[in-house]
Amino acid sequence: MKKKGFIFMAILFCTLLFTIPTSAMAKGIFEHQDTVVPANQVVDDVVVVGADTTIWGTVNDSVIVFNGNLQLKASAKVNGFVLVVGGQIQQEEGAFIADEIINLSFDKATQNSLLIGGGIAIGTWLLQLAISIVLIVLPVLTVLIFKKRIDPFVDHARQASGRLFAIGFFSSLILIALTVLLLVTIIGIPVAIVLLVAVFLAFIIGLAALSRVVGEKIQGTLGRSNWVISLTGSILLVSLMNIPLVGVIICLGILVFSIGILTIWMLEKTTKGSLP
Repeated sequence: MKKKGFIFMAILFCTLLFTIPTSAMAKGIFEHQDTVVPANQVVDDVVVVGADTTIWGTVNDSVIVFNGNLQLKASAKVNGFVLVVGGQIQQEEGAFIADEIINLSFDKATQNSLLIGGGIAIGTWLLQLAISIVLIVLPVLTVLIFKKRIDPFVDHARQASGRLFAIGFFSSLILIALTVLLLVTIIGIPVAIVLLVAVFLAFIIGLAALSRVVGEKIQGTLGRSNWVISLTGSILLVSLMNIPLVGVIICLGILVFSIGILTIWMLEKTTKGSLP
């Protein structure tokens, strides 16, 4: 009798185990096939990839479906948010969602927007990379081509940084005012373009001089060639110029500094030329 009773209890336990749906005891569902949450089921999360999902029951947290459709029946209750990417959402009247519903269906308009946005982002990054390479290479080429002729600019950069900023600031204001006046008339536009080219050349010369000064302060550059020192300094300066917001301020500072260097150099040349 005892043996028969034990067998009966084991059969009863197995019967109950297999008759109770396993999904009803699930804490969360993660599937890559069509998934159904019955009306008597309560789960924490539902995540389905590459298949459709139908919810009759209750989800305590979130429902996330990638590359599939979601059907929320009238008895469905989601106490969190719903996210469907690459599919559609069908919600019957009576279905309850406590938080946000986010649906990225990737239709033609969405695909075009993503394509355009991605193209702009990649294009901007490539343009920034190209400008950075140019700003690194040009100062090094300036040092290589002009060699000793760049030394006076380097000496000014070492000795009178505060004075250069002051002179460069006032010279920049004069250049801006002059450029605006020239742009008003058609005849003055070519002259304004020449001035802008001169400002760009001054920026490159000032960047070359400043890169030498900065490169000399970096450990490991002692005794190296001038172009190696300039390369080291220019890489550091251009890296700083790529920092958002701060980089713009640094770039403007280098521009003012460069205009100051060129202004002092021109004044010295003029003074020496006027001496008997």
